[in-house]
Amino acid sequence: MSCIAFFHPSPAWDGLARIYLETGRVLSARGITAGIVCPPASAVAAACAALDLLPFEMRGSWFADGSRLSLVLRQYGCDALMVAGEDEHLLAALAVRRSGRGAVLRRFGAGAASDLTIKTRLAVRLAPTWFVHSSGTEVQASKPLRKLRGRVVADLAIDPAQFDRTTGAPTPIGTSTIALVTDPGAIRATAAALRSIAAMRQRGHAIHTLLIGALHDANEVRVHATSLGLGDAIAFLGDPVDRAPLLAAADLVWVVAEREDGGIAVLDAMALGVPVMVTRGTMAERYVQHSETGIVTERDDALATAALITLLRADTALMTRISAEAQAAIRSRRGLSAVADTIAAVLQNAAVAQVAA
Repeated sequence: MSCIAFFHPSPAWDGLARIYLETGRVLSARGITAGIVCPPASAVAAACAALDLLPFEMRGSWFADGSRLSLVLRQYGCDALMVAGEDEHLLAALAVRRSGRGAVLRRFGAGAASDLTIKTRLAVRLAPTWFVHSSGTEVQASKPLRKLRGRVVADLAIDPAQFDRTTGAPTPIGTSTIALVTDPGAIRATAAALRSIAAMRQRGHAIHTLLIGALHDANEVRVHATSLGLGDAIAFLGDPVDRAPLLAAADLVWVVAEREDGGIAVLDAMALGVPVMVTRGTMAERYVQHSETGIVTERDDALATAALITLLRADTALMTRISAEAQAAIRSRRGLSAVADTIAAVLQNAAVAQVAA
């Protein structure tokens, strides 16, 4: 039986941890042992109780951390370790090499280029490595790299069935609720979205905003929201492990997040049957077909976006049709199944390569 671990050195819950949890669950259902390497007593450890917990904390020394991680992998009998980021890749490669077995799967975020830095080249030489991309287009655009064992495709995916019994969180009576999903990289887009919402409120629209996601500077955003007159009409909710009740409570989910948190939020909202709007140029845009399964809005045009949302809120038939088509599309998508197929194939290839070596 194969065994894979996911390396998440940060204690904070984020989109990457969610991806690891979703992937680990589907692999476990196929009989593949799956664990999460993360700091003990962290938000990630608590949320990933469905996976085997492999406690590990980084202490700053690359060589010492790699040596300690190798012991963790050896004791767990790990055949592959999935990572994201070049520093994590290098540390994992050292650990795999010192453990004497296994391979590294390095995951690249949607739209991210596989930069061939010195750290990446060294890591690929230290341990058998497969690159995991989110689309075939990114694989084709990638530059060749000596010693790399292969490139595979595993797009963002969720399990829609987990939301079958989700109920929306309470919201103020008599208001329309917008769930605004952001991340630290979406500073300008978040500010523009708040200006749009403020413009609608100034025109008499009763709108309550749920601001979901980690912020680059929470105090700065709070000050900006207060200056726009949103102080009592916005809730700062951070990045909770279970966002589904918050998204389900919204009349519209607006995703401005630049990274994978945004992509997951779009998939979640589609599965919940909540209308989705994404900012053009974000990675979340790739999961939405404009006017069919969601709405794509222009970046940094607050007044035009405010007018668009006003029109959407007035056209309930359009909103209902978009949400229904989005929900049907996401529930017919075999995303997680395809991801499991890909990783299982890599595990098999890694085992063959190890025997051959």
